[in-house]
Amino acid sequence: MIVNHISNINFYKGLNEKFDKAFEYIQNTNFEQFEPGFYEMEGEELFFNVVEYETKSTEERVWESHKKYIDIQLMVKGKEFIGYELFDRLKIKEDYNEQDDIYFLEGSLQSKVKLEKGDFIICYPQDAHMAGIMVNGDEKVRKVVFKVKI
Repeated sequence: MIVNHISNINFYKGLNEKFDKAFEYIQNTNFEQFEPGFYEMEGEELFFNVVEYETKSTEERVWESHKKYIDIQLMVKGKEFIGYELFDRLKIKEDYNEQDDIYFLEGSLQSKVKLEKGDFIICYPQDAHMAGIMVNGDEKVRKVVFKVKI
């Protein structure tokens, strides 16, 4: 897992060719003007979703992880905590959903990071994450979630 602010995104260029394309897009795009939904960049290899939702308590959120894609989540508006745990330290709650590339997991929350406007997090398959945890009460957030095929 990598967490940082877009002002430091150049430190991560060269890690992955598809990351570089996503990073360039992030640096040159105003995502506040996008409607929520799916946006294709390179077919199944690289795409993103603009999402909006209300943050909730830890008890109302779920652990998830992915097998075929790496997430690059960029906070556009609002703030949230994202829980983090290694995949192998959690219990699989439901069988892997191949169509949606998602595992739902269960386990206790031991660590979390706060994302505010301009912050991003990169979650690899071993990085189970619980997004949408409230910071100071319920809050509407807007995020862009890039999906980078492994």
